[in-house]
Amino acid sequence: MIINSIRQAFGETLAKLGKTNKNIYVVNADLKSPLFLNSFAKKFPHRFIECGVSENNAAGVAAGLAKTGKTVFLTSFACFSPAINWNTIKQSICYNNSNVKIIGSHAGLLSTDLGATHQMLEDISLMRSLPNMEVFSSLDALETEKITKVITFSKKPAYLRLVRPTTPNLLNPKLNFTIGKSHILKSGKNITIIGHGPILEEAFQVQAKLNLDDKYKKISLEIINCSSIKPLDTVAILKSVKKTGHLICLEDHQKNGGLGEAVASLVLSSNFPCKFIHLAVDNSFGRSAKTYQELYDYYGIGVNNLLTAVKKILLK
Repeated sequence: MIINSIRQAFGETLAKLGKTNKNIYVVNADLKSPLFLNSFAKKFPHRFIECGVSENNAAGVAAGLAKTGKTVFLTSFACFSPAINWNTIKQSICYNNSNVKIIGSHAGLLSTDLGATHQMLEDISLMRSLPNMEVFSSLDALETEKITKVITFSKKPAYLRLVRPTTPNLLNPKLNFTIGKSHILKSGKNITIIGHGPILEEAFQVQAKLNLDDKYKKISLEIINCSSIKPLDTVAILKSVKKTGHLICLEDHQKNGGLGEAVASLVLSSNFPCKFIHLAVDNSFGRSAKTYQELYDYYGIGVNNLLTAVKKILLK
């Protein structure tokens, strides 16, 4: 069965891992069903701890369990964790370099009708800033399974960003996930498109549109999935930028503190001559809509916005 739900892939993978790894514990903040944790909770009730709507307490419990040698998954919506309990994560988890994996679901504008209160657009920024914290963002359900398995065997604190809706599977199943490495989803020679999460599907749609345009049909995009945001795959990014000389970063997140700023800092500090455009939410809160495509268009990160950016960067 092909799973297209990133949340479902996470929950089912964790349940499978729990069978062979009795060291895995889950600390939840009253969001068991939305994160597909029912199976884990039913099979391993003594390793599933429900803290209720008390995110700071949940982070403290997770930190305490980690100090006893457990591998702990702290699960909630991103708008609650890490948004509400960030200071507890900083002091109790990161400062102690504890083995806690913070899972923030329903991130970005993809939460559509849940509106501004639940569309967490600052989580990458919050977690990138923390010492010892590694930050990851799943491209699709396939990669979610791979990332979950890998971080289970890492002893470092980690944050994994998940989204609400079902999304297309874009990753080649044969590719493995490695912390600090990115994947080139499509090779190209003219423009590097880098991003994280399901929004990268737009780059393939833009390439298809370019192929139908006589003026731009020879333009090829190099699409890079940067699911490991911290640590960053500096080698692959700089190699691509050196080849294309044009870089567009696309993300469903605030411009402030997101992947785009990390990549821009990398390119500038490396003295690479590069034309750069960052497409992200620009200092705004989210809002409700019937579809996330409406929101992407409204905030300037939709398919047509990316197509316009591609044509604009070629003229710079």
